[in-house]
Amino acid sequence: SNLMNITQVVSTRFAQACEQKLLSSLGKGISKYSERARNIAAGSERMSSDLLHSDDTINSYANCLTQYARWIKENHPDCHRLQIAKKRHYDHEFIQHLINTHAYAPTTIKQYTAALAFVHGCTMNQVHNARPTVRAEDATRSRSYTEEKFNRQLQYRLQHSPACVAAIMQICRATGLRRDEAEQVRSSNFYFKGTHYICHLSGNSDHLEFPGEETVWTKGGRMRTIEILPKYNDVVHRILSFCDPNEKICPKIPDRIDVHGIRSMYACELYLEFARPIDTIKPSDRTMEHGKSRPTRYRDQQGYTWDRNALLRVSASLGHNRSEVVVRHYLWRLRQEKSKISCFF
Repeated sequence: SNLMNITQVVSTRFAQACEQKLLSSLGKGISKYSERARNIAAGSERMSSDLLHSDDTINSYANCLTQYARWIKENHPDCHRLQIAKKRHYDHEFIQHLINTHAYAPTTIKQYTAALAFVHGCTMNQVHNARPTVRAEDATRSRSYTEEKFNRQLQYRLQHSPACVAAIMQICRATGLRRDEAEQVRSSNFYFKGTHYICHLSGNSDHLEFPGEETVWTKGGRMRTIEILPKYNDVVHRILSFCDPNEKICPKIPDRIDVHGIRSMYACELYLEFARPIDTIKPSDRTMEHGKSRPTRYRDQQGYTWDRNALLRVSASLGHNRSEVVVRHYLWRLRQEKSKISCFF
């Protein structure tokens, strides 16, 4: 982890304060969702658990705060405490500095702002409320990973050992698992429900539901049940029948296998399975999301319309809880092929 690197790189009291804040906020294995609900109920404005639940977030925030501490040292060397930096609006000044350099993408600026909001205990808009807009069409992650590339890789892996790589590629295609989840999953996490399989991830050791099930640690410690389409029954059955229930199917997935790209294929397929044609959804129909009544016809920033009920169902299987995230980061293939898909119109 980069957590201890902040003071190694920037040896100031301010850097030490940033490092201490992160060290005191480690929450791996603790449910992000129950902690966040507790904080919101207690009146928190931040809509956050105020804990760090994943290595990726810890490393990302540590890198951002190293740069922040370095900038404070160069521009405000008399500032030693987080409270003083916040009171004097140095957090806003730092983000404005990043914007002014024109060297950072909107997503990167958003990441820095999130890290500063975390250590200062405020919302991102209280750090800086005029940041460049993060637009779905600008996202690039896995965009070059096509169905053709997946099929080519799979054919190669089916013919070359180890066999577990081809197996996990097919499991990911059927389940949309994240990479770290896919490297933990075992056959004991799959159950046949009469017509189709499901995959159950406990999130932590407290939510095991089935006999013999092994813990799969998930992002934010969140338990979920993944829907698997019946078309994958045969391939899942075949793979599970060859696997030792107590052994991970594939403990190390090669980097060149784009697991996030496969995850997006799963999301698109699931959405198309569940979504109704938009013209069959009344404009007045409402769906509950996060305790609020929202239009069932979800219109995104690019003007495409989606079935919110289907989005929420896909979101639950992916381990997210917002329809916006699914549209922005996973359904881009459907936007690219929009002319073929009646669900848009």
